[in-house]
Amino acid sequence: MEYKVILIQGAMNIEIEYLINQLKEKEKIAIAEYEFYKGTISNKTIIISKTLIGTINATIATSIGISRFKPDVIINQGIAGAHKKDIHIGDIVIGEKCCNINSYSMPTKSENEGTNPFEWEPDKRAKQVQNADDNLLKCVKEKLFLNYKRKVFIGTLGSGDVFNREIDRINWINNTFGNLCEDMESIGVYTTCNKYKIPCIGIRIISNNEITGEEFDEAQAINLQKLLIEVLKNWR
Repeated sequence: MEYKVILIQGAMNIEIEYLINQLKEKEKIAIAEYEFYKGTISNKTIIISKTLIGTINATIATSIGISRFKPDVIINQGIAGAHKKDIHIGDIVIGEKCCNINSYSMPTKSENEGTNPFEWEPDKRAKQVQNADDNLLKCVKEKLFLNYKRKVFIGTLGSGDVFNREIDRINWINNTFGNLCEDMESIGVYTTCNKYKIPCIGIRIISNNEITGEEFDEAQAINLQKLLIEVLKNWR
């Protein structure tokens, strides 16, 4: 399948600056404080979107991007924290699926009865797993496995407005959802794209792992962008 207009998203400057610098015939477009950069890479029309951080921002930016630029495909990419011991900094997770890890129902408790997050149950929104586009998933898998020397995992992205740093909580989330990592944007992107019937996929490079004590390395965001450039060059 040929993708003529490709919209690539990142929440922070570090996640998009390298891509922006590779654009030819670059044009900056600001809509409702969301930044878009239109240009070409390898003769393909590329839109770079700075979604800003969080599920709400990602949802709004995706909706604007779809309405304004009519992309054939959307790639949400950036850094993420690992939720398994065997996934390390620099490894990549391709989101075959995406789930909301921050949507729960809690048992009723009276004043002074305390709180126990391990008693919380995923609610309806958390159970509505969103899927990546099958054709896009196949294409991205082939290109990334071909070009990347570190591990590439295929699985579920966990996403929500939360930065988990408690190992017991991380393990509970992983056991509950089966997710490989967590970020704060992809669930908004997947949900919006699926409603608009726009093919999408999330690609995340691991920047930290609380379980193994691997500290945050934001520079991994640049490594992923460099890899995406190589993928775009070979994308037919």
